[in-house]
Amino acid sequence: MDTEAQLLFQMGAIMLLAFIAATMARKVNQSVMIGYIAIGILIGPKISVNILGYQYNGLVTDTTLVEVLSFVGLVMLMFFVGLEFSFSKLKKTRTPAIILAVIDTSIGLFVGFVFASYLGWPLLDSIFLAGVIAMSSTSIAMKVLFDLKRMSSPEVEFLIGLVVVETFIAMLILTVASGMVVRPDADPAEYGQMLLGMVAFYAFFVWVAMFAVPKVVSFFNSIENDEMFILFALGIVFLTAGFAAVMNVPPIIGAFFIGMVLAETNVSVRVRSKLESFKDAFVAIFFTSFGMMIDPAMFPDVVWMVALAIPLVILYEVFVMSAVTHFLGFSPKASTTIGTSASGRGVESILYASVGSSVRGATMGSLLNPFAGAFCFAMSAISPVLVKHSAALANAMGRIVPKQVKFSSAVVSRTLGKAVLPSSIKTFKGARMTGAVLVLFVALMTAILLVSSSMHLVLVLVGFVMVFVVSVILRREVSEIVRHVNYSNLGVRSESKGAIVGLVSWIVAGATMSALAIVSTWTYSWQFSLLVVVAYVVSLVVVMFSTYARIHIDVPEVPQKVYNFPKPVLANDDGEKELPKPVYGVVKSIPRNAQL
Repeated sequence: MDTEAQLLFQMGAIMLLAFIAATMARKVNQSVMIGYIAIGILIGPKISVNILGYQYNGLVTDTTLVEVLSFVGLVMLMFFVGLEFSFSKLKKTRTPAIILAVIDTSIGLFVGFVFASYLGWPLLDSIFLAGVIAMSSTSIAMKVLFDLKRMSSPEVEFLIGLVVVETFIAMLILTVASGMVVRPDADPAEYGQMLLGMVAFYAFFVWVAMFAVPKVVSFFNSIENDEMFILFALGIVFLTAGFAAVMNVPPIIGAFFIGMVLAETNVSVRVRSKLESFKDAFVAIFFTSFGMMIDPAMFPDVVWMVALAIPLVILYEVFVMSAVTHFLGFSPKASTTIGTSASGRGVESILYASVGSSVRGATMGSLLNPFAGAFCFAMSAISPVLVKHSAALANAMGRIVPKQVKFSSAVVSRTLGKAVLPSSIKTFKGARMTGAVLVLFVALMTAILLVSSSMHLVLVLVGFVMVFVVSVILRREVSEIVRHVNYSNLGVRSESKGAIVGLVSWIVAGATMSALAIVSTWTYSWQFSLLVVVAYVVSLVVVMFSTYARIHIDVPEVPQKVYNFPKPVLANDDGEKELPKPVYGVVKSIPRNAQL
């Protein structure tokens, strides 16, 4: 068989088998992504199985063309991810969505880094392993919520906002990880060139969004022929991805940002509809190609890793994130729904594994790919179950959690909810200042991780000063909020609102101080970070118990309302109407002619 015929045969077989795998995945209520990866493993060149004396070494031996098409599919995938990123979706939910996304990503990355440090992985590989573990993908959960007819629930809107912001954060982290971190041996001049290229790239997109987009959109609208429209759109996508590569930014980031820019225009719907089929075909090849790069022989080496990672993710998503969400003003059931929905892992995790296994300097790609495949497969099966039973989980946690913790959590939820949720009272006068200080604080912690020696110590001292500043500002603003909030129905002493200020301030300031302590000592001892987390949790529980003892009073039960239903008007023997007599208590049934 000549080369051309073999190539055509392989491509046809890949597409048909991918179709069959996707169909089977849908039959068992799994994501088609899982089907593509599974069939890629089975037909890839890394499989080696002896079947009845016949040695099977895969259907596809030369993956050169498949890898090229896979890269095209990856670019298309990230372009469509950008198209789903809409700032208009964040108008109502931006504050809680941003807060939840930052916290969820931070906790997830911390768990991922601790996990990688426990495994003894190098820093570069640890970054991508942490990304695989941390990046939520709620597409499966969304499908479950749709099937359960819970898409109209108020928390779903916030969940969508969380995913939108978290996707943006994931792309920024991937830019840094694929740009500056992949060159650990680079000298300062090379780092400067990389940084300059990244700055130039983002400046370019600011210019595109402000000046070029209106003209491009106008030209888009003038193209009536669908074929020419598709060619022009694809040309814009790939040229932007190429420009990103020239600027030392991953091409997929360029595709993501041009999609994000077009998402806010009136051509986004047409672009999405016309390019959807192209995207689906190439994305299928991408996931299939990813499966081809997985060596099945490595699965025994990653099974225990997956078994350890799954409970870690469930612990921090279902329990920790649900608690954080409740602190921000959501009900316990809504908080659990958001936490369980965020436990899904999918496209973003596979993206981190795909990039992380191919960058220069990575050494754990042979383990990263099979781990990501098995991990996403397991979480795609577990996440829908968690979402479906989120209400039962909320009720179970409500029975287990001590009354002191539930009381204090309700007080914190009512306080922070007034400042965070869209219906909040406008008493957070210094919100912009607080936000600016917190952004600077995050940038400072990033710098602490990147520098060493004497500069490291200087930045740590600056960090503690900023923690003090944040604490002072936060306490003043929380005091203003508490002064306007009514806690009487929660059983709070009216004269003890100062304890509420102390509780809320400690939750936020303690978390900030703990984060700084972890970042400051991470390069010396990652085990110390676990002690910091335990100390913070223990202190938080102690403060909650103390607050309950200081400000809680028993609220008398409100007596059940008694409704007076008149009896039906009847006629006596003389034909005169009798006046209805009041009835007290519960009426099981009301006569048809009753006058209410």
